[in-house]
Amino acid sequence: MIDYQTYLDEYMDGEVEAKEEYVVDSEEEAPVGNVELEECEYCRLRGRGKFKIHPGSVFVYFKDGRLKAIADIDHVYDKCREGLKENIRFLYRMLGDFKSRGFDAVVVGKAFDDDLYAYVRGDVKKRGIKYYGLHVGVTVISSSIEEFEKSNWYMQSVDGETIREAIKEGLVVKDGVGV
Repeated sequence: MIDYQTYLDEYMDGEVEAKEEYVVDSEEEAPVGNVELEECEYCRLRGRGKFKIHPGSVFVYFKDGRLKAIADIDHVYDKCREGLKENIRFLYRMLGDFKSRGFDAVVVGKAFDDDLYAYVRGDVKKRGIKYYGLHVGVTVISSSIEEFEKSNWYMQSVDGETIREAIKEGLVVKDGVGV
């Protein structure tokens, strides 16, 4: 079994140095398969405009040392497990990137469109930043994970197997170890 918290900690230690003023600015393309899609290649879901990330709400966070995700499964992801995995993978990397840059990120997520959110502990200097060219709204979280889950009661918990598949597919394996 992969310890995702340890993997994320190792990723944070080796990948990026903390930037001054906690800025995560990047105009690079988002590291996802369906860049600027009008129709998903898996489920044929059509958006009103061009999306860089598969449409659908999803949030990723750690609870009791385990990686968790909640998503709008009933309305979007029941038709597209690949889109869900792609979004979980993207958000898991985002969580690591934010932590590596000095944010005490607790929850990261996305709305149906490409709006991204980071819920952090502590004080932040910037409330709106760019991440791979996408806008991220940064909010200081004052509630517990349980309260966050309750406030998002309309979203469903993503099963552990789907989360494992999403993360494993995103790992680069070197000498049998995910890096």
